[in-house]
Amino acid sequence: MTTPFFKKTISFAKIFIFTAFAFLLTLGTVTDNARAADKRLALFPLAIYSGKPLDYLQQGVKSMLSSRLSGGGLDIIAEKEVLSVTGDEVIDSKDKAVKACERLAADYAVFGSITAAGTGYSLDLAVLDLTKEGAPVERLSQAGDENSFIPKLADVAYQVRAVIEGRPLPAPTAYAARAPQGPDLPQNAKGLFSPFRSEFSGAATTEKGLFYQAYQEYQGFKPTGSVPVNISPLAFDAADLDGDGKDELLVCSRKKLLIYSKSGMTYAIKDSLSSSVGEDFLKVSAGDTNGSGRAEIFIVARYGLRANTTVYEWRGKFKKLTDKAGHLRAIKSGKSGSALLIYQNSKVDNFLTGPIFEMEFDVKGGLSKAKELPELKRAIFYTLNRADLDKDGVYEWIGLGKGSRLYVWDAEGNVLWKGGIKMGGTNNAIRLGQPEGPGDAQPRIAFDSGVVITDIDGDEKADVLAVDNIPLSEVLGGMVFHSKSTLTAFKSEGTNMTPAWKTRELPYCITDIQARGKTIFLAATNPKFDNIGEGSGRILWFE
Repeated sequence: MTTPFFKKTISFAKIFIFTAFAFLLTLGTVTDNARAADKRLALFPLAIYSGKPLDYLQQGVKSMLSSRLSGGGLDIIAEKEVLSVTGDEVIDSKDKAVKACERLAADYAVFGSITAAGTGYSLDLAVLDLTKEGAPVERLSQAGDENSFIPKLADVAYQVRAVIEGRPLPAPTAYAARAPQGPDLPQNAKGLFSPFRSEFSGAATTEKGLFYQAYQEYQGFKPTGSVPVNISPLAFDAADLDGDGKDELLVCSRKKLLIYSKSGMTYAIKDSLSSSVGEDFLKVSAGDTNGSGRAEIFIVARYGLRANTTVYEWRGKFKKLTDKAGHLRAIKSGKSGSALLIYQNSKVDNFLTGPIFEMEFDVKGGLSKAKELPELKRAIFYTLNRADLDKDGVYEWIGLGKGSRLYVWDAEGNVLWKGGIKMGGTNNAIRLGQPEGPGDAQPRIAFDSGVVITDIDGDEKADVLAVDNIPLSEVLGGMVFHSKSTLTAFKSEGTNMTPAWKTRELPYCITDIQARGKTIFLAATNPKFDNIGEGSGRILWFE
């Protein structure tokens, strides 16, 4: 039986549901004396000032305000449309809000911030009225301890509506502190992400406060199985290479690719491939991209100042199919076993550059560009994945973008959602290119793990797994060294993401993760300080 090592977030979902019902009781539709009909209201993302992840709270406040203020002649501008104008910019001033509203043709706007410190909070909003001369701004604030925050949101909604309708602001209500809510633990999650209460030993040390999703600590760290490897596993994938219906494991270091096959309850080495002189392996992926029923292997390597990908098949031994300058990556999508092949160019002066393309094999076995992907602004190529999150028959793209935050893009490249905390980080990196100045190190080019999309708790909704490797220090002339890591699982509600589970700190740098069926694989490395590309590690899996 697998002992989970994850700690489940004590989310504020139940509190938000309670508040939604409270809003229904306290807020009516726009009154008959409303000053404007069919007006457009822009709800800009709130700025977050806290050392802890508060994406879930920002999304909850925004969703509730949107649902409670819409209707009765007031149209809430869709989040997708708002983000198409604001992008990554934080709307934190009247001037920025006015400019954004002009592009959105908005009549009103709400912007502001949430500040958290310990068990206290401050919610500071501004309501901009562009229907009046000079576009006046009404400031609304609520401050207090954690237990009074949720009830006071009703006051905030009242006040926002009063400003829009031109009524005097209602007096604040006095609220009794509510008892802290108990943990909202999932009942259906299995295996790696399942919170088995009976195996929780002792009380976890958790930080308290409204704006922190506390986690239960699980003292055990017992995977279903693991395989020690005598190389530093900088890249990893799993796929059915020989068409027998069983996945092989592909483990890649700078100088060698190892193939493991299932042997009883574990895996054993079946074959290996060494890099040639002057060649350094960087990434490996595998998937059935040509419809043969067997996965092709794509090994991306550095040759001098550029990247080149060699394509192999493996049926007991390696057979080269073709190669191409640049980066090729197989993304496994859906349950059919097929994979999408994507490509980005590599030049002497820019190791990853240009638009991203879908690729296809031609009748002669060569590779050609099928179509250009939409511009996923600042997307990190090796993190990208795709899924139909809202089940409308159209894929969304998910991956790390600007600031190494998690993003969701639609099929046209528009930002649908973005996270507020930095993810990613890896020891799989090289130094290449011209230094910015005398004495500076060469630019660092990192090859992050891809995000993984799977269904953790069996609710038939996509869960997104992302790695967060924790840097220990800077060594080797500025090379960032990661010695610990955590994984975060995000729940999807349509195209919105909410952090749901998080591991405790693991004593590894996780260089790649993969989900195959009900199994989650981790490539974990303990590299040597004197050579980041060497060392030892393990492949771990959880059923």
